[in-house]
Amino acid sequence: MDLASLAFRARTMLLYTLCGGGGVLLDFLLYGLLLHVGAHYQVANAVGYAAGTLLSFTLNRVFTFKMRDAPFRRLVIFFAVAAAGLSLSWLVLQILVGQFGLHPLLAKAATLLIVLAFQFTLNSAVTFRPHGATRRSVP
Repeated sequence: MDLASLAFRARTMLLYTLCGGGGVLLDFLLYGLLLHVGAHYQVANAVGYAAGTLLSFTLNRVFTFKMRDAPFRRLVIFFAVAAAGLSLSWLVLQILVGQFGLHPLLAKAATLLIVLAFQFTLNSAVTFRPHGATRRSVP
């Protein structure tokens, strides 16, 4: 990978992280609110995750990857990637809360970096790949 490709990937990851930050914030706030009103931590995780994912998709589609075509197809793929991320999040939460007794909010925070890296890799390679492209090219 040459320097221009590396810089492009780093810039894209930074934008993805910033746009996804809005989704993560919404996810975390809903998660905490639902925990506060007595919801089970896994139910709160699923609701917060779905809302955050929809916001993240919208922001990343427009600002990070600048993809205006096939929004429904891309949304379906994005949610499939998110479902895989949710599964990973569920597993990590189950281990940290269920097995190690970590507080659910701390456990949720620990899942964020793992899921971020996982989903960025899949979304940049699949969800927001230009039609007909086999690899993302440097502009």
